[in-house]
Amino acid sequence: MIREVKFIVGRPTFTHQEPPFPVGVEYYRGGAPKPDMWEEDFSRIKELGFSIVRSASYWNWMEPVRGEYHLDDYDLFFDTAHKHGLSVWLDVMLSTHGACPEWLTRDHPDIRVVNYRGRPHYSNSHPAYPQGGVIHCYDHPLWRELGGNLLRHVITRYKDHPATHIWGLWDGVAPSSHWVDQHDGHMCYCENSLRRWKEWLKERFTLPDFNEQTLRRYGTWQDVEPPRSNNNVLEMLLFRQFHYENLADHLEWMITETKQLDTIHETRTHGAWFPRPWDETCAQPADSWGMSMSSNNVLTSSDPGPLIDRTFAFAWSRCLGLNGRWWNEEIYSGMAKGGVTWKKQTDPRELTTLLWLTLANGAAGAMFWQYRPDHVAFESPGYNLAALDGGPTPRLEAVSKTIGQIESIRDHLPLAVPKAEVALVVHQTSQELFGYNDESERFLADVRGTYRTLWKHGIPVDVVTPRKDWSGYKLIILPNVSLMTEGVRNRIESTLETSPETRFVAEGSFGLYSENGLSSYNPPEGFSQKLGVRIADFSRVTEQDIESGKTFLQSPYGDIEFVTETGYAVLEPSGATRSIATIEGQTVAVCTADGRFTWYGLTFSAGFGDFGPPELILGILRENGIQPPVSVDGDSVVPLVRQSADGGKLIFVFNIEPRNANVFLTPQWNVTSAVDVLTGHSLQVDRNTIEVQIPQWQVAVLSTTHAD
Repeated sequence: MIREVKFIVGRPTFTHQEPPFPVGVEYYRGGAPKPDMWEEDFSRIKELGFSIVRSASYWNWMEPVRGEYHLDDYDLFFDTAHKHGLSVWLDVMLSTHGACPEWLTRDHPDIRVVNYRGRPHYSNSHPAYPQGGVIHCYDHPLWRELGGNLLRHVITRYKDHPATHIWGLWDGVAPSSHWVDQHDGHMCYCENSLRRWKEWLKERFTLPDFNEQTLRRYGTWQDVEPPRSNNNVLEMLLFRQFHYENLADHLEWMITETKQLDTIHETRTHGAWFPRPWDETCAQPADSWGMSMSSNNVLTSSDPGPLIDRTFAFAWSRCLGLNGRWWNEEIYSGMAKGGVTWKKQTDPRELTTLLWLTLANGAAGAMFWQYRPDHVAFESPGYNLAALDGGPTPRLEAVSKTIGQIESIRDHLPLAVPKAEVALVVHQTSQELFGYNDESERFLADVRGTYRTLWKHGIPVDVVTPRKDWSGYKLIILPNVSLMTEGVRNRIESTLETSPETRFVAEGSFGLYSENGLSSYNPPEGFSQKLGVRIADFSRVTEQDIESGKTFLQSPYGDIEFVTETGYAVLEPSGATRSIATIEGQTVAVCTADGRFTWYGLTFSAGFGDFGPPELILGILRENGIQPPVSVDGDSVVPLVRQSADGGKLIFVFNIEPRNANVFLTPQWNVTSAVDVLTGHSLQVDRNTIEVQIPQWQVAVLSTTHAD
């Protein structure tokens, strides 16, 4: 049964025929699987409940000779999909994974990416693009000219096809140099990129202003050289900013070209399962954002953290998607890269848990990578749902069953994710700065560590950036907002002024760097006097300190034992600001007199095994009047409350532990009855408490009736 769904994505209002939560599969790349398999496969894909087949097209496959487009296979792909009632999601690979045609680099060798040492890059491949990956620079004029010709031809050819559903216009959006095998983290240094960079600088700075920004004494613009080391912090911040804005400009060009021909179908792009410094800039032009996500053994390992990190990625994608629209478009469906030796296969319950988590976190839909094994590269056997011969696997059967369960609750869909009381800030410029000191993983671990504890204790949390509206939150947590840009400073100040109910807690490196990347002379930059605090020194909790058993974080919520090394800032309060936490007698946390701003000079996770200590984080929440919407007694589970399309509430209860769970759930609202909508069974409600049993690595979906 199909119903008409309208969704507003910020430009036109689109109308599609689609299930309320479509689930699809990646299927075809550059000649594999062979067309003689499609009839049988598409019939089975439809029968199993999937509604979309996706193809990642390669430029050098589609245009092997200049101006000659070989698309007979795609004609058949679209027609076969339509015959079997499936929609097509087509990625037009002019960038990232898709190599440009060999004739283009042969005839125009200057289109190649040039690394920071001035060396052009040559052909490469990868399990995700075995027939060649990106070696061309998007700044070369021929990329838009010739790539645009192909893009316009493909859009025109298929825009009116009844199977057409989504245009994927940039798979894994990233600078061209990010995908070539340089391992240096730098951008492209070809003549075209450097010319655009110099023009970008001149639009924003006079030469004296640029010199002041970067502590240089250039006498002429001709002398300005691009930075070639991350140690050149002040100039590299500008160089990277240019490349990220330039990347977004290229993406916007692709979207504009598409929309001039087709105003009906959704345009979208995606990133990784973790924030990258250019993500927010690049998410702006597209109708929706998405993510790819490795999934092998993140549920079945002894550490629950990696699974929670996926839910953090969902919240990040919802933050970036236009009007919150996002897709989980690559749930990897099996062992990571099989090849000639093999790893432990993914437990089917991991895939079904990830599918339910995707739905519960407000996604527009989900895609699995991939249906059959790739057959082309060492991703085969690997990320597949079906076996090598196309037959079923336990993973495929489990996913199909879950699609059927989701269909059974269609009257509740689409779900709405209520605004949380807690916001967690991801500041991408600070993430960029951490990367220059080889601490990118530390930045992400500190953001995730706080999120992990909030999520595991059923505390709703929104991931936000300084571009978002922060008003209305009770608590805003700022992990490692280290580089105090004007944007983040204005957002903090305006929120303090206009949202009196909001409290801030900064953790770790807060305002230690000024707008241009220079170490602040008076950190926290712009807030030292306002908060009544200065940094007196820096130190570290070492392994020897931990082994001594005498080093604790002495906090308002008790003494908290360190389990891993961590650095910390020694803070010195002044005026009415008071010390609230210490390490060996040294102040490491302060709070303003009005209680609206607290700063811990260490992060909530670095010293505690990358998991925020519950006594600390839950203590802060209680102090700010925040409690979980559903309290849990009994075994550990994670409840998520969502708004049903029928106006009521659904409680998704996830058991991510390796044992069956017997739990008692007490919602904050009055409950008179409760039903498990997946089984249809009524549940016992006693004094507002619901008793429920959830098998190992499973989910229950509860609908409650509440008193007026």
